[in-house]
Amino acid sequence: MSDEEPVESPFDVTAPDGEPVGELLPGAVRVAVRLLAPPENVWPALTEPARVGRWFGDLAGPLRVGEDNRLGFEDGDFFTVRPTVLAPGRELAYDWRFLGVGKRQRVRWTLATDEATGGTLLAVTDHDDTRTPAEAGQLRDGWTDFLTRLAAHLRTGHGTRYALRDDIDGAVDLPAGPYRPLAYAALLDWLPVAEDGFRPAWFFVVDDEGPRRFALRDWELHDERRLVFAVDIPGARTHPACEVTVAAVGSGQRLAFAHRGWTRLGLSESRAQELRRRFTATWVAALATARDHARRAADPA
Repeated sequence: MSDEEPVESPFDVTAPDGEPVGELLPGAVRVAVRLLAPPENVWPALTEPARVGRWFGDLAGPLRVGEDNRLGFEDGDFFTVRPTVLAPGRELAYDWRFLGVGKRQRVRWTLATDEATGGTLLAVTDHDDTRTPAEAGQLRDGWTDFLTRLAAHLRTGHGTRYALRDDIDGAVDLPAGPYRPLAYAALLDWLPVAEDGFRPAWFFVVDDEGPRRFALRDWELHDERRLVFAVDIPGARTHPACEVTVAAVGSGQRLAFAHRGWTRLGLSESRAQELRRRFTATWVAALATARDHARRAADPA
């Protein structure tokens, strides 16, 4: 077991197999649900790759304490996952990073037998003491959606995963130091854009199929704290719009982005997924590059 005491649910979830209920705690978000299935039947849906893939995401392999894993989604999003607790039927805990570069967060699942029904009281707690209230509220909604999908999968046996998320978003924490990622000269070192001789004109996606460029529009850089732009997707009816921000977090800063509009392109779902996966991979590489530049600036030696 972990060094924390098991979480007792404070929720009045009276209906068996009912709707998840969530709350915001100091430095954490918690969501709980009552399930008709007993803990020994819920546990495989949380830990076995084939079962996790039916409602959540694709694990690269079996979970093992202390070993890195990857939880991937069809739209290109992923978490790197490192389990810390595997107590069958009782508790699962892991650290994970969104897109492999985000802040490490602690996720803890607890299972207890519901004495009234023989089912399970399942709670998930997601720890991060740097979230804003708005971010915590969004995360509560996200976990509520996931537990709703889990409950539906356990009830029906059907796959309940989502296929495509509208946003590509993520963040990386940069160390304290002189690096300013949204200073124009620095920006061109990590963000895959190129000028036409006058201003940024192209966003480049580079993967195993080589580089491709997408025209930029509506480029606006505000005081080295906020950048907005959109990209032209050939054949699409909308232009995915992006916002990049820098905010102080602790002694360092957080570089974050949100690139929206991937479910509204008017393209086939397979084409939209392909584009979103490639843009996601490009954003992951860009954030990692910005982090590397910030580290070198903070410690030139």
